[in-house]
Amino acid sequence: MDIVLKGLSRKTVSVSQDAITIAKAGIFTSRREKTLLIRNISSVEVKKPGFVSGFIQFSIAGGKALDSSFKWTGGAYDAVSDENSVLFTGDQNYKIALRIKEYVESWSSSREERNTTPASGSSADEIRKLKSLLDEGLLTREEFDHMKRGLLGL
Repeated sequence: MDIVLKGLSRKTVSVSQDAITIAKAGIFTSRREKTLLIRNISSVEVKKPGFVSGFIQFSIAGGKALDSSFKWTGGAYDAVSDENSVLFTGDQNYKIALRIKEYVESWSSSREERNTTPASGSSADEIRKLKSLLDEGLLTREEFDHMKRGLLGL
């Protein structure tokens, strides 16, 4: 799963299999990266751009609770200073941000489903369960194929 959102202020969000990387390219400094394991992300907020920039903001388990719902800017000004946020403009970037949010949320759901699967099931049973998760939209095709290969030992 490779999704990349190019935001404002030379910041990007990249999605890998089980992590989110937020990178900032500096003008006079070197590139900085922060990687968040998806299992540690407790919530993802996406604000659609309008009068002010939109943003995607990740909350981490045990971190400061973030709620921008009662601010007239929708929290965009706070997101500027949050290292776990990336501001963006445009409908295309908004759609990418929503895809990232959906991926993180479905990753958590599919992980919980995998963790409750009994170990005694056959590989065929496990693949059937993964297929149902794929059909429900809780797994992407890439995730399904990856897990299926793992079950088959490929």
